[in-house]
Amino acid sequence: MGPYERRAVRPPRRASSAILTRGKPGSIRMLMGLRHPDVPVFPEFWAFPGGGVSKDDVEYAKRSLGPNGDTQSIESLVTLFREIVEETGFSKSESGEWVVVPLSLRKKLMEGAGAWIEALDNGIASMDASEASMVTERTTPPLAPVRYTNRFYHIHLGENSPEPEQPPGRSEFTEFKWWRPEEILEQWEQGAARMAPPQVTFMRDIVDRYEAGRGILDVLSELADKPSIGPHKIEFAPGVECLPIPTATLPPSTHTNCFIIGQGDELLLVDPAIRDEEGHAIIAQRLNELESSGKRIKAILYTHRHTDHIGDRRRIREIVDAEVLGTPETLAAIGGGTVIGEGDVIDLGDNLPWTVIETPGHCPGMVSLVSKSGLLSADNVTMIGTILVPSSDGDMHQYMNGLKRLSDLNPNLLFPSHGPVCAAPRRLLLRTLEHRMERHSKVLNAVKGGLNRLGDIAVSAYKDAPGAPESLARDQTLSHLRGLVKEGLVHEEGGVFTAIPTSGG
Repeated sequence: MGPYERRAVRPPRRASSAILTRGKPGSIRMLMGLRHPDVPVFPEFWAFPGGGVSKDDVEYAKRSLGPNGDTQSIESLVTLFREIVEETGFSKSESGEWVVVPLSLRKKLMEGAGAWIEALDNGIASMDASEASMVTERTTPPLAPVRYTNRFYHIHLGENSPEPEQPPGRSEFTEFKWWRPEEILEQWEQGAARMAPPQVTFMRDIVDRYEAGRGILDVLSELADKPSIGPHKIEFAPGVECLPIPTATLPPSTHTNCFIIGQGDELLLVDPAIRDEEGHAIIAQRLNELESSGKRIKAILYTHRHTDHIGDRRRIREIVDAEVLGTPETLAAIGGGTVIGEGDVIDLGDNLPWTVIETPGHCPGMVSLVSKSGLLSADNVTMIGTILVPSSDGDMHQYMNGLKRLSDLNPNLLFPSHGPVCAAPRRLLLRTLEHRMERHSKVLNAVKGGLNRLGDIAVSAYKDAPGAPESLARDQTLSHLRGLVKEGLVHEEGGVFTAIPTSGG
């Protein structure tokens, strides 16, 4: 896809999350909430309570320490305790026990970050920074325009804490559960529980350490002494690792997701779209780590021939020289390889085979891959921005048929080529299909209404999207028109489009 300019990644915002534990040594549990299906980020994923640092939090920290002080820790802690109260209702009583605050007070505290600061100033609410120990800091990878540098703090609530209560009104979480780390990790590995990559790697860190003979509280104390900061493995599902590669792609995306597929010693590398030293370093470092642990790349698969997926083949060959897989259209663009097509099975010897599905609407020869883990959907859908069907070589008719076919698979998860993992694939696929069908109808209705030139049809079909660039609206309208021609609903001759009467009228 392209040509587009390489765009800079927005700096991350700051956030705080609470790792709340309770129980006696040997029976410690961690509190996590199941995110509401309608939240924009990681819906239906288990996550720790938390949220972003507000302007009011920043101002409070400046008043506390002065404009030249190191205010970030204060800001993060103010956010932390506010989010705990808002999302769980937990706060410390005057007697030093954790309780659920009265509903009237909670409503007051939830009127905004400013209300929390006012409550702190007036002594209505309190926070004890000594209760919280930072155990790790994770920065969201560049999968979406909004990213966070999130500080995770541990607070032990004691042997007998109250149960969390949903806030008044709509909550970010639909339910809460006290998990043993090994339990939710096992559920995640079986596909029965979903967690975002930072939580997955954090749970692994805990389980790996306390299986060596230490308890959870001991491990968290150890992590607090030396919090892990920096990049971490991005694992969308067991055996589905994502390496975001900076590319010149359709905004708002800034990266293309390269995937490393497989749980055994033989791995599949998908769309290593490197074009510069930054991308080269990302893949080279990870493949060196894998090689040192006895793993190797069995093959490289390219989902389609767009430049933000192929990248610079010379650079990838410098890192790994493996069999190249693709459809004839894709291989013709990259200089040959082994042909794959509809129904082919890629077996990596880990009892999780991936089946090739041809989905050529966005690009001739584009393929998706499906397994029990989920659907690697290439450029069919995305959680951010939109997917274009270029009039130059796309096929709107095939694209919409492909969306319907993929939705019928009802995959467990969806791994797009741009943006984060999706926990509700069928909903996303059907929503994208519905959007395209609505636009298809608007284009057809414009022609039926007497408009016969591309520019006029595009203005009519996109009048509900005034912010859409004119060139994009014209190009997508042309794709829809060609789809309607293919369906026998519109006739085109010399750039003039006319509706073909149907038997119903």
